[in-house]
Amino acid sequence: MKTKKSFLALAGIVFLSLASLTTQAQAQLEKGNILLNAGVGFGYYYAGGVSLNLNGEFSVTPELAIGPYFAYTAYDHGYFGYDYNYSFIDFGVRGSYHFSKLLKINVEQLDIYGGAFLGFVASSYDYDGPGGDYDDPYDGGIRGGIHAGARYYFSEKFAGYGELGVGLSPLVLGVTLKL
Repeated sequence: MKTKKSFLALAGIVFLSLASLTTQAQAQLEKGNILLNAGVGFGYYYAGGVSLNLNGEFSVTPELAIGPYFAYTAYDHGYFGYDYNYSFIDFGVRGSYHFSKLLKINVEQLDIYGGAFLGFVASSYDYDGPGGDYDDPYDGGIRGGIHAGARYYFSEKFAGYGELGVGLSPLVLGVTLKL
């Protein structure tokens, strides 16, 4: 427990130090900006597990961005001689509206956004246990969903972000590279 508290205190100090050193960072998007996002998702729309989430955003206007997304999720669940293994591959297109200007948020490093996505999911399923084989309960198909997030720029080109969503992972934490 003492180690956990020490780690959290150290992480807080590092975060505050980075935030105070990078007051020149600006979150405002301009038409033509490209954002590359990589994150880890906790939970999954269909099952549990942890996912790797990658997406890109191309700014069509200073407020509106569109781009592709890809996510891979692995979920293993076992108990009392039963072992279930799932994997999901999601891909498609997503769009985001960046609200900071509309909401008149005066923190230059902060980018608040929300949006939707539409794509496909492919799943695979493996069962090992008594009773023989079972069919994959999660068929692939068309997938849609929504997301809302916030991004904080530590420098002009680098940010951390968090998203809440329905349709993929309920929580994603990651980093952004602005090109």
